[in-house]
Amino acid sequence: MAFFNFRQRNDHSEICAVLDIGSSKVVCLIGRKEPDGGIRILGAGYHASAGLRAGVVVDMEVAENTIRHAVEKAERAAGLAISSVVVNVSTRSLRSRHIHLDAKISGGEVVNKDLQRVIDRAFVEFHEPEHAILHALPLNWSVDDENGVIDPRGMFGTRLGVDMHFVTAGVGVLRNLAHCIERCHLRMAGIVASPYAAGLGVLVEDELDLGVTLIDMGAGITTASVFRDQALVFVDSVGVGGQSVTSDIARGLTTQFEAAERIKTLYGSVLDSPDDDSQMVPCPPMGAQDTLHHEPLTLLTSIVSSRVEETLEILRDRLQAAGMDEFAGRRIVLTGGAAQMSGASQMAEYIFKKRIRVGRPHGLLDLPDSMAGPDFAVSTGLLKHSFYHKNEAVSGPPDLSGQRLRDRRYTGGGVLKSLKWLKENF
Repeated sequence: MAFFNFRQRNDHSEICAVLDIGSSKVVCLIGRKEPDGGIRILGAGYHASAGLRAGVVVDMEVAENTIRHAVEKAERAAGLAISSVVVNVSTRSLRSRHIHLDAKISGGEVVNKDLQRVIDRAFVEFHEPEHAILHALPLNWSVDDENGVIDPRGMFGTRLGVDMHFVTAGVGVLRNLAHCIERCHLRMAGIVASPYAAGLGVLVEDELDLGVTLIDMGAGITTASVFRDQALVFVDSVGVGGQSVTSDIARGLTTQFEAAERIKTLYGSVLDSPDDDSQMVPCPPMGAQDTLHHEPLTLLTSIVSSRVEETLEILRDRLQAAGMDEFAGRRIVLTGGAAQMSGASQMAEYIFKKRIRVGRPHGLLDLPDSMAGPDFAVSTGLLKHSFYHKNEAVSGPPDLSGQRLRDRRYTGGGVLKSLKWLKENF
């Protein structure tokens, strides 16, 4: 984990690969940044997930084979081999934490080392041994208590303050994910929280400016992220997704899980229809001794709507408890495979009382038509995050050992403190 050095990167000719590891599929995209600033897809591949559940590796060998298949497809399409990937993480342990810190400065012109000193102290304040930092975002700078400063460098003052937003995830989950990537003979160049990547993949500039809530309805987990003033300000997650709906259907209609997934795709809806009472859903048998049976469509709709409504209500309550409901504005964007279910946007509009749209990836050249749906928001957002410079205080893979943060907290004796002061000021 390298700490931000406040310099712009020059990566116009860089080729980057990303890996979206989800509960339903694993997607690999290989892209190149064009001289005009656009991103062109060189190769794409995806494979049905196995060995993964709710964003967590549950079978290392099976998950490794799944990742290998997706990467090999992308490599063949691009005509090149990759050695490193930027990976997403979607887990129930995702958390947001905000820290405000003020520090005295020399009183002269604010320079890079002043910003770095304040951010270093914010890292010292952060202490969660079981969590690793994925993103450290300076949301707001202040100079002599004047807030809303976008870039304080070049300004004059005696006190410099910053509001930091830390996005963290459980160390155990990240270690297993990193080990799985290494078993595929790939280097993990970085990790991005899935709700952050999904937002970058589908949101437009006005939404990022004015405030928006993005809800990514994945197969194993549903996440929420809030953006405002071009920055990510909040993330949360619920360990319920499209596969939970499928499991409810399998139990409620007494059919196989694979058949329940097909039934959800063909007949599933979140809202009732006047014709539901007269329609019957064919349900394949669970065992050899059973026979095909039919259940009313009203039963299926009640099963689907109950689960989706419960999930959205949990997110609504959490956003309200965090004070993000009004702060995020009056717009919500839905992504993920479950967002494509009939009536999902109408249900969200009823629960949140806000304007709803289903978000689809945009801004990438040569993106295959099969990947232009809301279920590919995370993978396309990962590629955008990899190329476009972000004002983050950390870069690269997270520090899973915690050693670097411990080193920053240890100031040493008088001699070491003096050496540190001389290094920072001369």
